[in-house]
Amino acid sequence: MLAGAVAGALIGAAIIAATAATGGLAAVILAGSVAAGGLSMFQLVKGLSTIFDLPEPATGALIRGSPNVLVNLRNAMRAGEDVSSSCSGFPVAHPPWPFPITIAEGSATVYINGKPAARLSSKMTCGAHIKSGSHNTFIGGPTLQVEFVLDIEGWLHTGLEALGLVAAAGALVLAAMAGLAALLTTVAVGAAIYGGMELLGQLGDRLGPGYRDLLQGMAGLALLGAGPKMAKVSAERNAARLANQSQVLEVRTAAQVNEAMIAEGNLPAWLEGTQVKTEIVPPGRQYQMVVAKGQAEAIMQGKPAFGGFAAPEPIPSQAYARDKLVILDRFKTDVSHVITVETTAPQKIHSGLTGPLENYKGGVQQVEFVGDRNLKIVGTPSLLPVE
Repeated sequence: MLAGAVAGALIGAAIIAATAATGGLAAVILAGSVAAGGLSMFQLVKGLSTIFDLPEPATGALIRGSPNVLVNLRNAMRAGEDVSSSCSGFPVAHPPWPFPITIAEGSATVYINGKPAARLSSKMTCGAHIKSGSHNTFIGGPTLQVEFVLDIEGWLHTGLEALGLVAAAGALVLAAMAGLAALLTTVAVGAAIYGGMELLGQLGDRLGPGYRDLLQGMAGLALLGAGPKMAKVSAERNAARLANQSQVLEVRTAAQVNEAMIAEGNLPAWLEGTQVKTEIVPPGRQYQMVVAKGQAEAIMQGKPAFGGFAAPEPIPSQAYARDKLVILDRFKTDVSHVITVETTAPQKIHSGLTGPLENYKGGVQQVEFVGDRNLKIVGTPSLLPVE
């Protein structure tokens, strides 16, 4: 049996791992959540009934019985032969039954007057079962069903189990669609909670009859209730993580980008044989930008002027700025200072490796700001060492 707790655990694990579901998968998981809750309630009620020995409601009384076989001075009851006077109770569980309410189950090895002997818990055709009889007489053997049973409660339980299994499978599909990491997370979390449920069950067995169902039912409801909260936290974390990621729009060869730059009358800036990405970087991304002494003074006076290129990594010296970032003398008479710039809104950039020009080698990461400069200066200009 797939306990409600376990179904809820698998569903919750998949939602947490994959964050969200849509369409058919969402419907399957929603149905599975209902199933998990129903199964957990079944376990909870069953456990409480066993622990406190709660009496079951009577739906009728057995009549007739064997004319010549008595058990403790009572007529022995036979499956397929003897009947109940009525089958009242909850209409959902025991609807009106227009046919004779016959005992539908009995022992497969013990017969009375040629009919299987009925016993405690034998089901009636209306779905009820025998709840009282001779408590000091036991009839053995497997159960034999000789009549149709309108077992709505049993069908409901089986249906909920099936829904739980389908939902668990759907949840695994959802996690697989989200990626291998999500799938592995789902399986690992599901297995861990399954093991935890079994430990709870063993603890319940030590406490006494009914405690297994009580503990597992409570755990199932708790897991089902905690699942959406955990999924919300996971979704918020994923959203924050995605917000800090770049969105790559295009990847071209450095040769293609250089050709376009030359066609526009600019010098090529990228290392041949490599790739250049066009991407959108999120707000808060910081870069290092080399500025001349005059630019640094203007920045200190509140008159910033941003160049078109920057480096994602620290710039250690003026020599590095010249040779690796390939800042030609014609563009900057000196490379004495560096500033930190930070994106204030999503910023379009090109990113790749610097290409050689004149006597400068290049070969390190750089970015080119494209379009509007959504930038601000962080701190004040710093003086770069010469070497």
